[in-house]
Amino acid sequence: MISGFDSDLAILLLALAILFSAAAGWWTYSGNTQLPAGARWTATTLRASALFLLLLLLFNPVYEFTDEREHKQEIAVMLDNSRSVTIEKGDWQGEENFWQVVDQLGLADTSTIRFNTFGFDADLFESDPQELPLTGSVTDINRSLNSLNQASGEMDALILVTDGIFNRGLDPTRAAERLDVPVFTVAIGDTSQVRDVLVRNVIYNSTAFVNATGLIRAEVLNDGFPDRSIEVRLFRNNQLAEVQTIQTTEARSAHQVDFEVDFDEEGTERFRIEIPELEGEWTAANNSYAFTVDVQDDQLRILHLAFEVHPDVGALRQLLVTDESIQSSYMTWTGGSGFVGGSGALPANADTLDLIILHGFPHRQLPNSLREKVMSLASQTNVLFFTLPGTDLENMTAATNNLAPIRRQGNTPIGTISPSVNPAEQDHPIFDFQLPLNLTRGPELRGPVRNYNSAAAARDLLLTNFRNDTTGAPLLSIQQLGNYRVGMVNAWNWFRWQQSTQSEYRDFRAELKNNLIKWASTGVSEGLLEFAPSRNSFDEGEAITFRAAVVTETGLPDNEASVQVSLSSDQIETQSFIMRSIGSGRFRLETRPLPAGTYTYEATALRGTRELDQVQGSFTVNESILELTDTIRRDELLRFIAESTGGAFVTHEQAAQIPNLLRDKGFGTFRTETFTVATRAHHSYWWFLLVILLIGCEWTIRKIYTMP
Repeated sequence: MISGFDSDLAILLLALAILFSAAAGWWTYSGNTQLPAGARWTATTLRASALFLLLLLLFNPVYEFTDEREHKQEIAVMLDNSRSVTIEKGDWQGEENFWQVVDQLGLADTSTIRFNTFGFDADLFESDPQELPLTGSVTDINRSLNSLNQASGEMDALILVTDGIFNRGLDPTRAAERLDVPVFTVAIGDTSQVRDVLVRNVIYNSTAFVNATGLIRAEVLNDGFPDRSIEVRLFRNNQLAEVQTIQTTEARSAHQVDFEVDFDEEGTERFRIEIPELEGEWTAANNSYAFTVDVQDDQLRILHLAFEVHPDVGALRQLLVTDESIQSSYMTWTGGSGFVGGSGALPANADTLDLIILHGFPHRQLPNSLREKVMSLASQTNVLFFTLPGTDLENMTAATNNLAPIRRQGNTPIGTISPSVNPAEQDHPIFDFQLPLNLTRGPELRGPVRNYNSAAAARDLLLTNFRNDTTGAPLLSIQQLGNYRVGMVNAWNWFRWQQSTQSEYRDFRAELKNNLIKWASTGVSEGLLEFAPSRNSFDEGEAITFRAAVVTETGLPDNEASVQVSLSSDQIETQSFIMRSIGSGRFRLETRPLPAGTYTYEATALRGTRELDQVQGSFTVNESILELTDTIRRDELLRFIAESTGGAFVTHEQAAQIPNLLRDKGFGTFRTETFTVATRAHHSYWWFLLVILLIGCEWTIRKIYTMP
């Protein structure tokens, strides 16, 4: 089929081309008497045809033809890899029934269907069905379905084999509907109620300090044991430390148990809360919860100096006083050279301080002599600057002896602003928490709108937004100067975030200030490599995150270095990783969740083949009982997903029906794909060969009859 002549104008031009070609051919031989009549008309036709073909190619016609191909249909299979599918309860015999279901799906018959199999727990992963370990400690069906939607190419249907129990993430219904394919759900597991007692919602501080007391709070859920006395035992380093007894009065009840623990020595303390197995209880696997506490020898010592009375000052001090890891003292400038709070006088030196926070420094009315004393003290340790309405912004750089990382460049109008995270710095450990989707909708801040930049070695973590546009002015900047860390927050009215009715903004303010203070207080590592996991303990099912920074011998970020990490424990063979560089000598590594246990790590910084530095340490992964807290199969959820997507719902006893259900829905035959191929005429050399042939034939006739 030829296209390109659909309009009236194109048809008219085509007709004119035919008439012109015919007329030109006739005119060429109309007065010729050397050729016989037959030869003359043949030569005329050849000349006209060649000319018409050349004119036709100028129209750029397109040849179209259709073709059909048969393809195997693509069906994704998602198999629940969580530990809950191995529980033997009611009619469900755990792993034995699971593998029977897999065999009954008919995955071996690939004559007309190509099956793409995946396992899932915390997320989706490709796997051979027979190689699933069935050890997942958390289940996030919603995230797994979203990952399938992003990762898969052509997909005609989905077979979802699961008990429908998810203990992380959102309801998976919308994610299943977004796949836009029929979902066939196979419900595995059991729906029967059982008698059980379990330990859950254990609250504790993962970091404690020598000579301090820590609170451990646990919730005990009773399901089916009324009028019973139940012992709750606390083990410390595998030694029984304390026993408490709770009394149940109803068949279903929840009870809170508190333990107070004294910490006397530095190190890692291992705890376990345990309930002895009760007669008639279906499993004791969820009767215990193990965790660790990192006991440190000293608290962070912080001096907070305020140079103005403002709600931000009280809000920050409240944050400091409620943090058990911080030993803080507070002083407020009263004018002249006087302070209230603390000892009433500045310390002689900063030898005993990990951090000085200067809130509202330098005030416009601060005497030069006091300013010099403050800066002499601040230059001896880590320091954070927080601006306030009375801060002398015009003379900030000079007053801080170039220590403040944010510098004024010109006129600095004060306005209503909002923060935004610098995309280039969102991997910084200060942002190691859940960030709100849109910070610009948070409570209003006040501060300089524009005409600020940062020192050459500084890193801008937050930028200034004014009327929903980024001005480029730094709002939070940090830098390392020698062995000290310096930061500056160039905005105020953060107390409004503390008072916000929206928890995401309250949490952002608290986490940001807490992480900023902890980062600044720790100072700079003496070695060339700074490396640590994001926490000292993790729960099963959590990804393990590490961060590192490498500097040269001169203290500058080393952009040519690489970092290798090895992990080892009794639970796994030694694993090696290469950290991902995120720029400016910084690195990040995130591993898959690890089994419960204690792990040691060894990080090595390299420049080429030369070893620069090495850091060793350990962390723990606590056993998770999430998969044992809810074991009742969710048939209604799986039935709704199947019906809303046009699939089908079956229980594990009916899994053998899946191949027939697929055929009934049209998935037992090849998928026919019809496609159209379009080719432009001038892309084929055959047309030009035809023109040459026509002209050659005409030339031959002329030579036969000795025409010039």
